[in-house]
Amino acid sequence: MKKYSDFAMSTCNKFKEIQEKFVEKYNLNDFTEWFYDEETSLITFKKGQTELNFEYIPIGSYSNSSKTWLWAWNNKELLHNNKLKTILIKQFGKENNYSRLTQASFDADKNIGWELTAIAYDLIKAIGSYRIINEDNLEIYFLLTDEIDNNFVEELKKINKNKTKKLIQCKKHGFSRPAFICQHLNENDKTGFEEAFETEIGMHLEEDDDLSAWCNKCEEARIKDDGWNQKNMKIAKIKLACEQCYFKIKETNNK
Repeated sequence: MKKYSDFAMSTCNKFKEIQEKFVEKYNLNDFTEWFYDEETSLITFKKGQTELNFEYIPIGSYSNSSKTWLWAWNNKELLHNNKLKTILIKQFGKENNYSRLTQASFDADKNIGWELTAIAYDLIKAIGSYRIINEDNLEIYFLLTDEIDNNFVEELKKINKNKTKKLIQCKKHGFSRPAFICQHLNENDKTGFEEAFETEIGMHLEEDDDLSAWCNKCEEARIKDDGWNQKNMKIAKIKLACEQCYFKIKETNNK
């Protein structure tokens, strides 16, 4: 296993060349305006009549006031569906014992932003990255995942706004997509984990799809009755959970 410092250095060196080519390809330094929209998951660059749009994933933010880094997956204020993809970074950190990738927030110098963005790029599919500095002197780092054709922007905005409307607010994790689980599932006990379909963190869901899971006991009742019915639904007592809770329960049962 590589030491974190060696891993971070090699990843940053590789990312630096990729990022320079990305900025050059799209002439990002020539644009005079930018703005991003959490509801639509789009960041827009403008110069006169020229406009570029990208879908983005928020990676995290660095506060120049408190000198701390905050991962997007632990930022309860974010309305962004795609922030959950950063949990893949946390999982990688656990597997390799890299504490900087698993701590929700920690003290650091300002170079940490590009370092962690480079690592995020190495683990999550993207075409480049961008950093903005807001009025509170907060540096916010994004991965840009796809260039969006200007003719498709309005349609994509409608699609992503509809996704945002479905978000719920979890006391533990903030805004997230809803999930549905039986009353027996929790983060501490191995009760079995049966899903309506195979899932992974941050996956695309069709309009009518919901994350849903139940325990072995409920699965036995469902199979015995040849499907869900009023009787076994009373046993299951399906309840609402957030997506992060859902995958934490799944992780517990897969250990």
